[in-house]
Amino acid sequence: MKKTASIILAVLMMASVLGSAATKAKAAGLITYEGAVFTLSKGIVFLFNVDEFAKKNVKVRPATLYIGSDAYPLSCIFKADEGKIRCDVRGGLTQFAGQTGIIYLNGQIFYVIIPGRGGPSEQAGPLVCPDGEVPGADVEVDFGEFTDIVFVPGSTLEEVQNQAESWFSESDFEIVSGLYCGQAPT
Repeated sequence: MKKTASIILAVLMMASVLGSAATKAKAAGLITYEGAVFTLSKGIVFLFNVDEFAKKNVKVRPATLYIGSDAYPLSCIFKADEGKIRCDVRGGLTQFAGQTGIIYLNGQIFYVIIPGRGGPSEQAGPLVCPDGEVPGADVEVDFGEFTDIVFVPGSTLEEVQNQAESWFSESDFEIVSGLYCGQAPT
């Protein structure tokens, strides 16, 4: 009888411990990696989507990008109304273009491909730009007395070419970069 009571008591205690551990565990929500782009104004920009549950628990500091054994701090902004996180990293990191990096953000790990200066050639689909920027490329224009490099918007290099022909029909020009996100001329 004493042995049966001990077994029942042990089972109840184990159930109590497991039950309380299960109620304390919370799902952290889900943050998903959307992609990366290079912009002249920000450097490399990493974009993330945040689900509804994760919005309540997002912490964007500290956030770190690891490339090989080197660590680079990320400057991240969380826009709760959009469910987006944008992390910027400055410095000459485009020298690592095409390499895999690891981002540690909000307790999650993301494997990313470092984009090059001319845009993320590894990226499938259209170029995703941060708010206030548009896809385009640099065009070197010969104005006769001087040459200048002008950012020309376009989703493809063909669109950039067509826009440049429209803008600079009187001048010689050449596209001198790949697609990247930049400020549209006003």
